[in-house]
Amino acid sequence: MPQLIGNTFLSNPPSQLVLENGFHFVHGQTLAPFTIVYETFGELNADKSNAILVCHALSPSAHLAGKYTTDDDEKPGWWDGLVGYGKGIDLEKYFVVCVNFPGSPFGTTSPASVDPRSSRPYGSHYPWPAVEDMVHTQKLVLDHLGIDRLLAIAGGSLGGMQVLMWCACYPQRAESIIAMASGAAVPVEGVAWHIISRKIIESDLRFRGGDYYDDPVPLRGLEVARMVGHMTYLSTHALQTKFGRRRRETTRQFEIESYFEHQGKKFATLYDANSYVRVQAAMDEMDLEEQYGTLQSAFRNWRGRTLLISFDTDWLFPPEESENVIAAMRSLGTDARHLRLFSNNGHDSFLIDYDLITPPVREFLQSVDRTRKRQP
Repeated sequence: MPQLIGNTFLSNPPSQLVLENGFHFVHGQTLAPFTIVYETFGELNADKSNAILVCHALSPSAHLAGKYTTDDDEKPGWWDGLVGYGKGIDLEKYFVVCVNFPGSPFGTTSPASVDPRSSRPYGSHYPWPAVEDMVHTQKLVLDHLGIDRLLAIAGGSLGGMQVLMWCACYPQRAESIIAMASGAAVPVEGVAWHIISRKIIESDLRFRGGDYYDDPVPLRGLEVARMVGHMTYLSTHALQTKFGRRRRETTRQFEIESYFEHQGKKFATLYDANSYVRVQAAMDEMDLEEQYGTLQSAFRNWRGRTLLISFDTDWLFPPEESENVIAAMRSLGTDARHLRLFSNNGHDSFLIDYDLITPPVREFLQSVDRTRKRQP
């Protein structure tokens, strides 16, 4: 039985899959050995039919839900509002896996990891990962766990993009998908903001082309890049409601500047600049229509149940991006549904509005479960 802590639970520590022969990246490089960090939640049933893979976005880790300790100050995992006992993705029913993808600084071999050949961090020599690499490492973990077919794959933002890449790369490995605040490619406006963010990091003199690990002070370029990123996550309503043109106490500083400074500094102490530019570039590089010729070609072998959720105030992935995917899938006869939700929280809605996303996710999974049980 799980140990419940208030509205969350005590989770298992992270696990590791060590690839002694290394991992081969889509763009050609191989790093060996290569460590993949992942976490599991709930219990896998006897026939391994209750497994759900959750794909994380740019800034989170594999710590999806729960807490490692009973410390009141510890924050639970990044999707704890949706994943847990009695929640939308109910751990009383489902076994959930979350894998830390290549490039992320949270456990899996990353630019900050030590290169055994030089005894120094990989830094600028670390490969530029693709979204396919993220999916391939997830598949390796599932193979390691003996899970041949998933009940569902779920994720938001870059996590949702990975979900769609699964449909293209391994369409037979899942019965259903749930993708939120995402699309088959980042729209050009989002790419433009991302490019500005990366240019800010690269123009920081202390970045030194990506070989800055002897410097213990967080990069100012990463702090400012994160401020730019936050502009794509918030909505106009959220900006006006939270900050407006209010000044900070008796100073001339706007409240929004204080907020951005706080968020930028906090992020730069936890994340890594090389990881940021690489993971964000992987996100921008993915374009299923460009890679496969058409979206219909990308999804030609996918026939699983599909739920896409978008938010009307999302600047980064407007609802039209989900509509494009849905139209392609439906043209192939796929059971695909697009749910457009109304929220004032912009792109971050999938991390905030649990009252909105929990009912449709729970209903969808129950429906997939019922359909599977009726099959001979």
